[in-house]
Amino acid sequence: MTNVLAAEPHYDRLRVILGEGDQSISESMGHAMRQRGIRQLRTCNGTDQLFNSLDAEIVDLLVYDYDMLGSDFIDVMQRIRRRARGKNPFVIIVATVKDSAAETVQSLIGGGVDDLLRKPFSVDRLFESIGTFSYERKPFFVSYNYVGPTRRSGQRATEPANQILRVPNTLRSRAIELIGDDELERIVNAAVQGLEDKQIEALGIEIDVLAARVADNYGNPTRESEQELKGWLYRMEAVADELRKRSRGTRYERVSELATMVIALTQRTLRSEGITPNIEVQLLTKLSAAIRRALSVERNSVEVMREISRTIADFTRSH
Repeated sequence: MTNVLAAEPHYDRLRVILGEGDQSISESMGHAMRQRGIRQLRTCNGTDQLFNSLDAEIVDLLVYDYDMLGSDFIDVMQRIRRRARGKNPFVIIVATVKDSAAETVQSLIGGGVDDLLRKPFSVDRLFESIGTFSYERKPFFVSYNYVGPTRRSGQRATEPANQILRVPNTLRSRAIELIGDDELERIVNAAVQGLEDKQIEALGIEIDVLAARVADNYGNPTRESEQELKGWLYRMEAVADELRKRSRGTRYERVSELATMVIALTQRTLRSEGITPNIEVQLLTKLSAAIRRALSVERNSVEVMREISRTIADFTRSH
């Protein structure tokens, strides 16, 4: 049996995209990467080229210049991570950046990158990162507003374990394990289904968290301002609308119905004009809890489905 831990990476099998705003730097980096064995390399200097390249095939490594995107960095990278564009949301992303200010670093982290390199950097440093990811990479954390490598570190395990997802490392699969294209596509597509389930579940978690905040603080202006409460309700409405759209026509169809009711209840609560809508807030809490349970480990529980049916029936009779 071949010892994959001792194997030399076959970089010639990798699919790599290089995005660099400075043409001279792009050419020198591309040349250096080819000299190290990377043969299947695409270069791009804009978002359209980037997305088209990611849509064309399963890409294993993306080396991208933060300064080409700036304030759009998080949005573009999260579109990749959520598979709004591209075939591989698990692609290894190495961001390059001139500015290492705290705000910039936060944008890089928020985008879901695997590593960042401060310019100027050596080719050795880039390949040190590539070599590391040839053997291992972090699992993903999936929440309402973030998809990407987990930010947990040792004692600071702040990310709930049920929102952690093991993801394929196609860089390792191609360079070390020598997995073929068809099998790699099957592996990625299977993992994408798990990612989509986690994203839907994350929407349910967010709705439940927001409903709890509203229930705990509604009618108590000394604890939270009216503006904060409205903000939570508007956000709950937006999240419920996303959940309704994403779950419609899937095995979560009943959850789509509940999400529609959450939207109606948030709108009624926002129109209450100072009158404390106790019934609406109580129903929001029950509906949100039912959604979260239906999307979590109890998604196949007959009792949860009965509870959802009872909640819908109660709501229908009283409205």
